[in-house]
Amino acid sequence: MAVAIGASGILGVAREVTPNTYLAPEKFIPFISESLGYVQDTVWRRPIRNTSGLVGAVFGNVHIEGEINMEAFDDCVPYFLTASRTLLVKSGAGPYVYTFTPTSAAVPVKTLSISIKRNAEVMGYVGCVVGSYTFSVGPDGTLMFNVKVVGSNETTQAALTPIWPTTVPFGAGMYTMEIPTAAQVFDTDSFEFTSEDNAEPQYRLRSGGQRGAMFVKFGESAASIKVERDFADRADYDNFKGLTSQSITFKATNAANVINITCPVAIKDTYEVAMPSQGDLLRASVTYQAAINTTGEHFTIVVTSAANII
Repeated sequence: MAVAIGASGILGVAREVTPNTYLAPEKFIPFISESLGYVQDTVWRRPIRNTSGLVGAVFGNVHIEGEINMEAFDDCVPYFLTASRTLLVKSGAGPYVYTFTPTSAAVPVKTLSISIKRNAEVMGYVGCVVGSYTFSVGPDGTLMFNVKVVGSNETTQAALTPIWPTTVPFGAGMYTMEIPTAAQVFDTDSFEFTSEDNAEPQYRLRSGGQRGAMFVKFGESAASIKVERDFADRADYDNFKGLTSQSITFKATNAANVINITCPVAIKDTYEVAMPSQGDLLRASVTYQAAINTTGEHFTIVVTSAANII
């Protein structure tokens, strides 16, 4: 008989010194949900041999894949961004400033070891790369951070003893939206920034039963912004029709802790105007695609934190 246990979990990350080599967590992350798992591409054999049935199975390649959804803590987000397709420049000394800019590199500068305790069971994943991530603010006003992870393999680990961060999440009343940059607007009630780098596990012919991905490579890069705002006049709509670009800046500020996202060349991809029923406001749902600027960057993320974390 199965015994139901109330959900409990621990999630920790560490930046690997040697790719695909497990390290115990150096940072524990409060999270909302996760779906990391071991993906096994088993080869199911059906050769022609006078039978219609399945003959058997052969070991196939394996990799790690899944998502982690969390609140966007300023002292947790940088750990995941270091394993994305970005270059980090650190400056300052309390507060510390972590500036992330995209690169054209095929692989990240760092990979992560991710440890998860699900009730009493501990699992460790190595060679983890952040293939895409999303910052979003919804109706409740909390800044959320979702990462899609692709990794090399799984290993079994010992019990975890977490030390939880004490930082406060970003919430309502902490946001500045500038469309274009330097022109603050007050009619936006949702925000979503997504960076997608199409990460893929790479397998190589190896011996010794090594089936995990050798490494994870990036593909094409795309960044986008989605906002919901009031439709005040046709000027912005006509800019959409004319493929006019503009810089967009989103800033979350909680005392000295800041997350600042800027897309210097944002071009409207879709512009939907709807008034669903009588008495409703005329609203615009706008999606921007980020193009590169003169220095080859299509966005910049600057995290300012009191914590010396990287």
